[in-house]
Amino acid sequence: MNVDVTIIGAGLVGCTLACLLSNQGLKVGVVDRNNPLKVRKESALEGRTVALNLSSVGIFQELGLWSNIYHSTTNFNRIYVWDSTGSSPLEFLSEHVNEENLGYVVSNNLVLSFLSKYIYKSKGIELYLDSEISSLKIDDTKTSIILSDGKEVTSALIVGADGANSFIRNKTNIETRTWSYDQKAFVASLKTKKPHLNTAWQVFTSTGPIALLPYDKAGKANVSLVWSADNKYAEKIDKFTKKDFSRELEEKTESTLGEIEIIGDIYSFPLYQLHSKTYFSNRAVLVGDAAHSFHPLAGQGLNSGLSDVSCLFKLIAGYRRKAKDIGSKEILRDYEKQRKAPNLAMVALMELFKQGFEGSNPWLKLTRNMAFKVASENKMLKRNLIKQAAGIT
Repeated sequence: MNVDVTIIGAGLVGCTLACLLSNQGLKVGVVDRNNPLKVRKESALEGRTVALNLSSVGIFQELGLWSNIYHSTTNFNRIYVWDSTGSSPLEFLSEHVNEENLGYVVSNNLVLSFLSKYIYKSKGIELYLDSEISSLKIDDTKTSIILSDGKEVTSALIVGADGANSFIRNKTNIETRTWSYDQKAFVASLKTKKPHLNTAWQVFTSTGPIALLPYDKAGKANVSLVWSADNKYAEKIDKFTKKDFSRELEEKTESTLGEIEIIGDIYSFPLYQLHSKTYFSNRAVLVGDAAHSFHPLAGQGLNSGLSDVSCLFKLIAGYRRKAKDIGSKEILRDYEKQRKAPNLAMVALMELFKQGFEGSNPWLKLTRNMAFKVASENKMLKRNLIKQAAGIT
């Protein structure tokens, strides 16, 4: 089978790119060793959540999917950040940037379910799911993969949207810079006694940051938790009962949302940062976590991946209109030039946050206090920070 673009990875990032390209008349092959599109109806609102910024919302609007996704989202128009050691809090409001909202919290699975419906209706997308790649060959004119069932898929360009352990990145010998945060993230759904006020809450503690995102399910007010804890402290959390977990969380968040009840299971995973030294090789390019993985404290992992997708899609569409080679080094250099700088800036920002809020050094505490005060009082700086978080250009 010959297609214009082969995408490895059928997650949110890969599927969004497939839909955008198909919408412009390109033929796309999507390959995944698993079948992420097999989302059960009852699980569409469960699992991990994401906070979509306004830039990401625009992509789903372009695909005509946002009106469907929107009804299962919880909006937030306020971000409230504080430091448990006593710094002045930071408050970001949507009205500061003349927007109704700053973002929307939604289930990963729900977004994927709507992308899945779009894909199955599309005549331009060929799916190769539950398929292992036996071999990959790339020359100056095309890419070719042989699947475990013997099928061959050729294209002008192959896209690695296959996550942090990217097969494409490894096979094309693209090097990465990777380091551990020595932290573990705990995610869960919460029921809180106090209302979330459509606010994204973020507290920095001496043992790691905690994010509480508004996420209502079945008309009931709930909150989605991302608790990043230093490894030593995480060992303690691992031994907690749900009741112990709730009480500790109430204490760490200073009872901002009152009594907390855990709904469902608590999930955890180690935290590390990854950044590819280059985003492309001959006729191969990386997007999303295959190119970069961030600390979840800023909630920008998926949004950055979707920004990669939007950039690459626009370049491919533009090159195709001019009848230019969509797999050329020229287009891939353009993509890297546009996306590497903002992604590196996010890497640096996450490292700054991590180092800046570790420990209780008095000089560090003074610096934090000053930084919070400046950010709170400088209207232009605050406006720029809000625009960055909300994905406003």
